[in-house]
Parts: sequence; structure tokens; C-alpha cells
Amino acid sequence: MSFQFSSIVCIATTLKAMCAAVIVLCSSNVASADDIVFTSTEVRPVLLELYSSQGCSSCPPAQRWVNSFTESPNLWSHFIPIVFHVDYWDYIGWKDPFSSPKFSSRQRSFGREGLVNSVYTPGFVVNGHEWKGWFTGQDIDPTKLERTSNINLTAAAEQDRVNIKYAFTEPNSNKEGKVHLAVLGFDLNTQVQAGENAHRTLSENFIVLGYRQENFKSGQHLIKYPTLSARAEKYALVVWTSEPNGLEPTQAVGGYLPEAWVF
Repeated sequence: MSFQFSSIVCIATTLKAMCAAVIVLCSSNVASADDIVFTSTEVRPVLLELYSSQGCSSCPPAQRWVNSFTESPNLWSHFIPIVFHVDYWDYIGWKDPFSSPKFSSRQRSFGREGLVNSVYTPGFVVNGHEWKGWFTGQDIDPTKLERTSNINLTAAAEQDRVNIKYAFTEPNSNKEGKVHLAVLGFDLNTQVQAGENAHRTLSENFIVLGYRQENFKSGQHLIKYPTLSARAEKYALVVWTSEPNGLEPTQAVGGYLPEAWVF
């Protein structure tokens, strides 16, 4: 099972190859090691949320599928995967180091809003709605799920905070909204000692290590990073917006952070 994306065409001439490299850098929205800026376009990328747990025996296959997204050339620009670890499996003997009651509450909120039929793991939410295609081997075509957005979103990452600019394209608009910030961890390896995955080593990417949401009107805002549940060899930042009382994303940006940064 995999996403179906168009392949990158190799360009023979050196000049065209250099141009292609510049395009790739621009699409990743990384300006430099000292000025990490993620900027949206008029198209909202697909936001894929996986609700998972190290205490759930059916979760590792779903996680391996998400792990493979690191190889996609369309990562961050066309789709953004994030993995929330819930805590309602912790009771069976293994305390998931990445789990949080906040993440369980977020998943349940989709149920309360009627966006998912039930709460379970592994549970997939695509653009704010339940998606069960993974269980039947279906692919996700981001070109059919991308939507235009009336929000211009820019996230300038520093080592201790993020400067977020959030504006609506309509003139004289000062609407309220909700901004979400998540720090993701990569290359996380855990030796599970108990529970349904006892004696297994789990390798995980795109794991939410810290999450924060705030309500504010359009404008410029500084948000400090949330406290992280663990350290990782590699991090990424994802910022997305939603309506004040809604769960469906209205715009999103994301990308890798410098490996030298320490949280």
C-alpha cells in the first residue's frame, strides 16, 4: 500500500539539474539553517492523522506504512502525515512513552462531531474525516483531496519559538481561527517490554512529541514550542489552522528542522 505520486523526471543537462535542485529546496520551504520558513500556497495540502499506540498489536503495520512517506518527493508540499499516540491502551501493561491523554481527547472529539464512526487504533483521519481505505489496501490520491484555501500561513521557526503569520485572503478580514503546532520526531526506536507488542522493537517516524493549539485572530503571533515527551535524532514542525470550533484543517505547512537544533 502506498501513495500514488508522479515520479520525478531526471533532467540531463547540468543547468536544468541545478534548476530542479532549486525547485526542490523551495518546495521544502527551508530558507537556510538560520532562517527556517514554511510558507503555504493557495492549495491546502492533505493532512493525514494516524491515531496509534505501542500497546496495540495492529498498529505497527500502519506505522510502517506511514514511515515510508519519508521517501516521497511530495512530502510536506502535497501531504503532511502526523501520528498521535493515544493513552487508552496503556492499561494493559505497557506505558507508551509518546502517549498523551490530550491526543486521546483529540481523537474522541472527532467522534463527538460525527467525523468518525468510532474511536479505535489504528485510526486514520484525512482532512478531518475518517478514512478506512488502509484496511482494504486502498491508496490515497492527494490530487483528489487537495483543496484551495483562503488562508495565507507562514511559520518562521527559531530554536525556542515559532513566529506565525496567519491572514485571510479576503480584504479587511479579521476572522478568528485556531492554530495548531506539532513537533514531530523521527528515527525513534523503542524496545517494548510488555503488552501486545512485548519483546518487539518498534521504529517510528512522524510521531507527535509535542502539541499545542491556540485561538487567535489573523495577524502575527509568537508561540513557544510545547514540552516534548522524548528526544529524537531528527525533528519536523507542522503548523495548521482550523475554524475556532472545527476540526477540519483549513491550511497547513510543515517541514524538517535543522538536525543541530536541540529541544
